[in-house]
Amino acid sequence: MGFGRFSPTFRVVRTLSPSGKRWLLDASLYGLSASFAAIAAGAAGIPLQRTWGHTALWGYLGATAVAVAASLRHRREGHDERFRALLAVAVFAATAVVPLVIAAHLRAEGDPGDQAQSEVIIVEEGADAMFDGRDPYAEEYVDGPLSDRPLATQVHFPYMPFMLVFGIPRAVAGHVPWADARVWFTIFSLSVALPSLLRMHTRAQGRVRTFQVLFALPTGALLLATGGVDIPVLALLLATAVLAERGEARGAGLLGGLALATKQTSLLILPFLVLAISDRLGRRRFLATTGLVGLGLTFPFALWDVRAFIEDTVLFPLGAGHGASPAHTPTVGSWLLDLFPSQRGVITALLVLLILCVVALLLLSGRGSSMAQACTRAGGAFLLACAFAPAARIGYLVYPANLIAWAFAFRQAQATAAPETTGAPASSLVPDT
Repeated sequence: MGFGRFSPTFRVVRTLSPSGKRWLLDASLYGLSASFAAIAAGAAGIPLQRTWGHTALWGYLGATAVAVAASLRHRREGHDERFRALLAVAVFAATAVVPLVIAAHLRAEGDPGDQAQSEVIIVEEGADAMFDGRDPYAEEYVDGPLSDRPLATQVHFPYMPFMLVFGIPRAVAGHVPWADARVWFTIFSLSVALPSLLRMHTRAQGRVRTFQVLFALPTGALLLATGGVDIPVLALLLATAVLAERGEARGAGLLGGLALATKQTSLLILPFLVLAISDRLGRRRFLATTGLVGLGLTFPFALWDVRAFIEDTVLFPLGAGHGASPAHTPTVGSWLLDLFPSQRGVITALLVLLILCVVALLLLSGRGSSMAQACTRAGGAFLLACAFAPAARIGYLVYPANLIAWAFAFRQAQATAAPETTGAPASSLVPDT
């Protein structure tokens, strides 16, 4: 039989315009997202994720049909990219905003511990403790909305201090829909990411793809509708990369410092962005500003109770703290710990050292790299860290997914600039946006 029966399909794909091929890729991404939503609806272990799957499935199916139909039509390039962007925004509304609004309203009308994943609740409870003058890192949240969650979740605040900002509306306004931390994760992420996309040196298709991965596909929509703590961090890192690539070192350092003060995951990515800054003075300004902002926001909480701070932000996320981490994603690191439970401390230290050594090698070989190369290397480093971490979540894969999308977008800018260096006519430099 061979592949002859597939040749008509291959011929159709070959005859598509570049725009048509982008639409076909969109159709594939939305189709895979629909499959993911269907699986989540039937098999997810968390009820809220099953609810998201039932709601998001229809948005992804509709987008798939629209993208397939659009791939077979021929339109002007600029008009086509605007249509792709509008469809991505519609998918985001259907698969992230609608499920989030429904969950926030149901939660406000019922049990505050329902219709939200534990990370949302712990951010809100930590902000409430801070407003009452209690140390969020030393506090235990065994009563209230977290009472039916695992004990380790009840006694740790595993994020950096700036994450508490997203719980302030709940601490001030109480049990109302608009104060849900997920609402403010979404508002903040859009407020940071959209201006960054407009300023990003790339083509229109690069902006659309970046928006899709960060907000419209399950890599963003599922997280915002159910948990969402990683999306603001990614939005800040995207803004940091855009400003660093534009040579605005102090602005990049400010946003990088905020990312550092929000979640520990940013610490693995920021060094790669630093090396993509071409001039030495810019790198120094970036590092100084990032350190000033990040450490300035963190030190007051660290000094409040040093032992509690280290337990919550360092030991517990690594699986070396009191109580087992709720992160059950199998990794090489978790497998080794299960195999040699009596050597937990030694194995954890060796795994962390291994990750740091590989990251250092990637950094040393990436000096002077472009932002696209820096994002690619950071994505590889993050994948390695996920594979060998003593404790990790499957959701952490959104970081390398976004970094790959950013690398693609920044590479589009390089492709646009390339003709200028080869003596191409001026008309070839006109962007397709």
